[in-house]
This record gives sequence, structure tokens and C-alpha cells, in this order.
Amino acid sequence: MTPTHDPRPAAYLIILLGLGVAAAASLVPFYEAGYLLKPGILLAVLMPFLLYGVLIESLRGPWLLATGLLLLAANLVLVASERYLRYDGYADDLIYWVPTLTAVIVLPIAYWLGRSTGEPDASGSALPG
Repeated sequence: MTPTHDPRPAAYLIILLGLGVAAAASLVPFYEAGYLLKPGILLAVLMPFLLYGVLIESLRGPWLLATGLLLLAANLVLVASERYLRYDGYADDLIYWVPTLTAVIVLPIAYWLGRSTGEPDASGSALPG
């Protein structure tokens, strides 16, 4: 019997890292005294990872990890650029629509190309259906 690698723990770690990215984006400076949590930004940056979590059981291993890493990288670059490199109070609103647009483009393509069919894969183990 060949041992198989279950990619779901890595997918859960990607979602957890996405929560960290969303938290970093939503904690914004408030005057000179502290930080303010912006729930709209938290939800906007977290939305792709919530949608990704819905597909965890539907995607095959390589597609599951590639999709999650692509979403994480896109959101990480956006948050680093918008929050840490040129923070202006999110005046250009990229933080609201780019994560959702990324999810709307990437997730259907990943689902269409990488959904599991319940058939055996190359290693001979049956994929979850």
C-alpha cells in the first residue's frame, strides 16, 4: 500500500495565514495613539479564503494547494503594497475589490480544472468524491 499525502492540513494552514493577512490589513493606524479595526476590510480580505474553504473537499491535491497559494500570494502582495508601502487610508479602494476579483477569477477555474471525480488517481488510491 502506497502512503498518500493529504493536502487538507496545508489548506487549513493557508486559510489561517489568510486570516493573519486580513487582520494585518484591517488594523489601521488611528491618530497617533493606537490602531482601529476596520471590519469591512477584514471581511473583504478574508472573503477569498472563506470561499476557498468551501472548495477544500472538492479539489484534488495539487489544485487545492496551488489555488490556496495563489490566493495567499495575491492577497499578501496587495496588503503589503496597500497597507505597509503606501498607506493612504485605502483611498483608492483596491483593498475592497481586488481580493474578491481574484477569488472570482481563480476559484471557478480551479474548480473546473481540479475537481475530484471519485476515480482513482495515478497512485491507485480513490479520490474523495
